[in-house]
Amino acid sequence: MTMDIEEFEAAGDEDSELSTSEAIVKFLLENRDQAWKRSEIADKIDRDPNTVGTNLSRLKERGLVRHRKNHWAITNNREQIIEAIRFSNALSALNESFGPTIESEQEAKEWSDAQPDQPHPSTLDTKDESTIHLDLDEGNSTDR
Repeated sequence: MTMDIEEFEAAGDEDSELSTSEAIVKFLLENRDQAWKRSEIADKIDRDPNTVGTNLSRLKERGLVRHRKNHWAITNNREQIIEAIRFSNALSALNESFGPTIESEQEAKEWSDAQPDQPHPSTLDTKDESTIHLDLDEGNSTDR
């Protein structure tokens, strides 16, 4: 079926606007019933296989993809995906409103190099809430 050239021009290329990580997550989410090799993913999203490999490793660290042998698939953790999509949407909205926070590859590298290797302690569940007891009579809190 043909498309009018004006409609064609207006449509643009949605996937080219996505970052490589976003394109990977979108592709794997749309094809969640299968696992894919890195090169297959790269072909399907039209990105460099080495860039896809780097992004897959980062997505795995974030818990968004699974890796078995030479194959990759989207995570089964639905909440993890939803949170990542919310974050991506919020960042996109901020970029649209205020412009990109990182404007060059050098800035991106510096930002990436400055990231901690471990998550911030506030994100770790180090203390079970049920172990804290508040003694209302004495006004003291104690661990059980």
